[in-house]
Amino acid sequence: MAPNGTHVNGNTNGIHKREFAQGVWCPLVTPFKEGSEDLDTDALAAQVLRLAKANVGIVLLGTNGEAAHMSAEERSLAIKTARQTLDNNGFQDKAILAGTGGQSARETIQLCKEAGQAGADFAIVIHPGYFAFAMGKNRPAIKNFFTQVLDKSPIPVMIYNFPGAAAGIDLDSDILIELAEHQNCMGAKLTCAGIGKGHRLAAHTQSKAYKSRHPAAYHTVPGFSDYLLPALISRHSGCITGTSNIFPKTIARLYDLSKEALKTGDSGKMQEAMDFQDRVSAIDWVIVKAGIGGTKYMLNEYFQSNLGGTTRSPVPEADTAIKSMCDGLKEAVEFEKSL
Repeated sequence: MAPNGTHVNGNTNGIHKREFAQGVWCPLVTPFKEGSEDLDTDALAAQVLRLAKANVGIVLLGTNGEAAHMSAEERSLAIKTARQTLDNNGFQDKAILAGTGGQSARETIQLCKEAGQAGADFAIVIHPGYFAFAMGKNRPAIKNFFTQVLDKSPIPVMIYNFPGAAAGIDLDSDILIELAEHQNCMGAKLTCAGIGKGHRLAAHTQSKAYKSRHPAAYHTVPGFSDYLLPALISRHSGCITGTSNIFPKTIARLYDLSKEALKTGDSGKMQEAMDFQDRVSAIDWVIVKAGIGGTKYMLNEYFQSNLGGTTRSPVPEADTAIKSMCDGLKEAVEFEKSL
């Protein structure tokens, strides 16, 4: 992960100050045991270590992580497992971004506190979707929710804009820019594919005026890797992509190639980055369609038995059609393993 453009977590639990670095971050799937659907901490630890070795950031308890189906105790256990795994394997300075979304400001704030206590360095918060029918267009209410969380979270917060998981609530660049002025807001993940929105937000938060008011860097990141190169051109910090559960080295390589091309201005390097983006865009679309079940199938089938585990009901397992679609990525898997 690149050391520039970092945000330091001030809640260190008396041990480390870890940074949020630019680059590729992976929202891990949470492995559950077949039959019982209990959290499989051994499989989670194995995936955390695999991703850390691939130089990819760790995001726990997001949409891919099925956090909405986990208890508060399970969430804390997942974070503790990841933190211990990183610390025991020479990755003490690697940060953890943890999903802390709840259905109320009160619950979300409590989850932020528990995440920090368990070892998370940063929180990523989505707007509650249950009452979207009543407040989806109420901008003051939406802003008030995030402001309450930002005011009271002991760890810095990234705003998570994913209309598909928030009953259609879609934050525009105006409200994201307003929230970015809060000193405890350290970024936004845009799983809305709004590159124009992201550009406006990134331009604002990278301006000299903004930086004069905010000593820590702000990170704008897309929730996909299929437009990582264009996003980097539009001032984004990297990406948070579920596809990196399976292809972390491939996507990290795209990031490195893109940064090098943009830094040097070399047309040959840019063409190489564009060609690599073509590869990643094709892969990413398959994984998006395959969903959580398909991602877990590929981890179990092509990397390590039970690495992805099973889903937790009502999330479906991969069916025959999804498995067949995933099997079409065998060449991409071999390429990943060659890196």
